[in-house]
Amino acid sequence: MNGTEVRPIIRTVTVTGADDSVRPEDLVTIQKDYPFLEFGILLSSGQQGSSRFPSADWLEKLHEIWLKEKLVLSAHLCGKWVKDLCLGVPSFFEEFKTGWEMFERYQLNFQAENHFLNEARFLAVIGKYLDKKPIIFLAGEENDHVFFKMEVFIAQCSVLFDLSGGAGILPQSWPRVLRDFYCGYAGGLSPDNLQSEMQKIAQMTSGNEIWIDAETWLRSGNDKIFDLDKVCDFAEKAKPWVIQQAT
Repeated sequence: MNGTEVRPIIRTVTVTGADDSVRPEDLVTIQKDYPFLEFGILLSSGQQGSSRFPSADWLEKLHEIWLKEKLVLSAHLCGKWVKDLCLGVPSFFEEFKTGWEMFERYQLNFQAENHFLNEARFLAVIGKYLDKKPIIFLAGEENDHVFFKMEVFIAQCSVLFDLSGGAGILPQSWPRVLRDFYCGYAGGLSPDNLQSEMQKIAQMTSGNEIWIDAETWLRSGNDKIFDLDKVCDFAEKAKPWVIQQAT
């Protein structure tokens, strides 16, 4: 594969970190311009309202907009809500009051902490609340045992490679896709480097469809603002790699 070849292998482009620094309604226009975008929403019971983690009021407005516009959203669960889920305690679904059904995919962010797994209860909660909803696991973490316990739900499991652990640092090399799973790539991707990095990622996909996820480099320099201009720039740079969906 030469350095100029572009192949449509991206199914979804996830842009993560929309928060109170932007208006939820601004996401609608962007997604209409780039229908392959998915907005990843970071959710934590202890960090709501801080940078990258939208407040309860913001999420309520987002839900109202979703009811009308059907934005494509994914929930990225963090902290206590992930730990409880592994124990089979559905605290997120009981405490999240703004319509958790608006999220099409659920990503479990373990933050490189080992999580105790109550397998039976964990699978029961997944089956009750997330039946047929895709679940994203971060590969190569201490919690791979949780991922492998999901075999009974194998059709709804996806794998995200983020060797930087959410720090926005490019890896020295990208992992090869796991044969039987829909895989995503994250870690340091930005509007400036996407073209060169996609050349490298494409060599690791074996022709499989993938998704990509960007977060840190879509923010302002002080990390306070989810920069919509950078989001659009990233989407535009990704567009040639995106598989065209039938309309």
